[in-house]
Amino acid sequence: MAGPHRDEIPTDEVPIRSAATVVLLDDRPDLHVLALRRTDASTFVAGHTLFPGGAVDDGDRDPRWADLASGVVGHLPGMDDPLSYRIAAVRETIEEVGVAVGVDDPVVADELVARRRDLESGGVSLADLVSTADLVSTAGPGVDLSGVHPVARWVTPMPSIKRYDTAFFVARAPAGAEPVVDGREAVHAEWCRPADALARWESGELTMISPTIAMFQRLATYRAVDEVLAAAASDAPILHVRILDDSTTPVRFEGDEGYDDPGTRPTLGWVWLPSGPVA
Repeated sequence: MAGPHRDEIPTDEVPIRSAATVVLLDDRPDLHVLALRRTDASTFVAGHTLFPGGAVDDGDRDPRWADLASGVVGHLPGMDDPLSYRIAAVRETIEEVGVAVGVDDPVVADELVARRRDLESGGVSLADLVSTADLVSTAGPGVDLSGVHPVARWVTPMPSIKRYDTAFFVARAPAGAEPVVDGREAVHAEWCRPADALARWESGELTMISPTIAMFQRLATYRAVDEVLAAAASDAPILHVRILDDSTTPVRFEGDEGYDDPGTRPTLGWVWLPSGPVA
């Protein structure tokens, strides 16, 4: 079970918002992941290394997405309105790093990225842009979500000034994608090998929290994007995560040695991307 329904999660005066994160993958030539560094001015995880993402907004719940989006695969156990999380992942990636996921026509993708500031400011919605006549692809209008696979769910614990119920997705980056950060929320972006990112975290060069650490741990066991996507599309068991510390120690998945050791504690985190062939 991927955790309780939202209504069953303990809360305080801080509301829990829906959010989405997408881990972009590319073979360069071995497996690389797009990692961002959040601005030091942020009120949430300032200066941390993470992946593109953010809160689900009203435009992500636009009823037009029922016709404008296709290819939804995979379940989001315990989370309502699963389509809105996927749309948020696509929109946030355009806004934060200028990469359009699920848009095969490069002309359409370029048009969407060109309007990223308008999207970020709320001056226009992604559904408006996708449904506009001059953004209709030769392959047909809309966003293809068949390559956007859910692999984890994390809920920000109490106490926190902000709390999110976040769906984590993996997706192949468009060919030749080179990120350009927005300079507001994200101030740096780079392609990195998962094992290298973990080594830099262990040395203190990078700051990360458990959800990001867990994804890098899992991805470090894969060699190529095809392997990750095949595993993400499989019917793997959902594993609850335990930790010793939120930012300085590796996460422990069910079945790991030491999972129940003294000092470990359960998180509001569940991962269903299995270990890869080099685990």
